[in-house]
Amino acid sequence: MTDVKPLLDGIQQTISQDAESRNQFERALERLTKKSMNVLRLICESGNPTTILASNINQQDLARKLHVSRQALSVHISRLSEAGFVQVGRGFINVTENGLKATGYRNNPVILIVHVAPRHQLEAYEKIKRIHATDIFRVSGDADFALILGQNDLDKVLKDLYAIEGVLETKSLIATEVVRQAPIH
Repeated sequence: MTDVKPLLDGIQQTISQDAESRNQFERALERLTKKSMNVLRLICESGNPTTILASNINQQDLARKLHVSRQALSVHISRLSEAGFVQVGRGFINVTENGLKATGYRNNPVILIVHVAPRHQLEAYEKIKRIHATDIFRVSGDADFALILGQNDLDKVLKDLYAIEGVLETKSLIATEVVRQAPIH
């Protein structure tokens, strides 16, 4: 039982964090008026899907890491903002899709199809659900699992998958262009 305790503690912590995130989301949603929701829907329907990376570093720490003053960093961030590579506000820096492209960061989604030996399904299920991916689905048909992940994560996820006993085969489908993406309802 001692081997299982850290796993159970980790699961409980994840459940608690997810519950808190859901609660925060629900409280924010309750504060919105019907008109606000209509505004949000219209914005979503008239927009194009893009990728933004929210940075967890503040400008003071960033300046320190770059060995520049806060004022010098401000000049560079202003240039990046004017070029449309970052969005800056009080307490946040977001890298836009163009900024990601400029740095060579690739976030094209990958659909990873996984086949598992029938006698290893249960053990594989427990391990696969902990793999770092955006979405993980247990599927029926020609595959056992389908994972959605960013292209930058593909090598690590494949390495993790092949370390799982019973994984027989994977197939990677890498998106090259978003043709159409449904808004989340």
